[in-house]
Amino acid sequence: MTPRDPSSADATPSRSLLLAAGLVLLAQGLGLFAPMAVLGGAIQWPDSLDYPPSQMLPLLREQLDAVRLGYGLYLGYSLLFLVTGVLTVRLASRPGPLGALALIAIGAAAASALARAIGILRWLTGSVSLAEAHAAPGLSAEGRAAVETMQAAINAWGGAIGEMLGVAAFAAIWAIAASLVILRDRRLPAWAGLTGLLAGVLLALPALELFGIAPPVSIVISTTGIQLWFLALGLLLLWRALRRPA
Repeated sequence: MTPRDPSSADATPSRSLLLAAGLVLLAQGLGLFAPMAVLGGAIQWPDSLDYPPSQMLPLLREQLDAVRLGYGLYLGYSLLFLVTGVLTVRLASRPGPLGALALIAIGAAAASALARAIGILRWLTGSVSLAEAHAAPGLSAEGRAAVETMQAAINAWGGAIGEMLGVAAFAAIWAIAASLVILRDRRLPAWAGLTGLLAGVLLALPALELFGIAPPVSIVISTTGIQLWFLALGLLLLWRALRRPA
């Protein structure tokens, strides 16, 4: 079957859709800096993710308002990823019903957003309660040690879901699947698909920790690649939107 001509009117996304998608991608690429600024100044995030509970719980309690603000922003940014994922796949795909590869990408984006949200909520719910319990007057040394053990378990569990599965594994699946759609359907430039594949592979590396393998790069470095990809795609779509007549 002969592919539809991308230059035809019914095959070309509207200016408003291109503009909206471009702005969403730019927001996704830049949005991480807001929670980083708040949490970095308050609790030395992301380094604090590795702090022992005896250090983290008092810090969390002292900076509770900033923690709630920062992780609230991070939660919004993480849920935005689902919108970003759907819009990118829709613009990369040919008109008509989405194929299996595009649906896999959207499913991975939804799983990533959910896993990230679960990981973030550990800091807004359970960890806050444990921080209050840790500071309770009259708490014995054994009781304080028990609270710290619970915090270590919650942090490890939430980190595996949020960072390893949400930020790394599922987001990497989305990036790779979306990039393959770009290369297959040619609705976006080939460089977008090739760089997306590279960003997806880089993003997946921290998930090796789930199998006891030390990742060659940190999750901060791997995330930087996908953020730059979001920015590049956002600028591309805005440029296309501005070139199109209203």
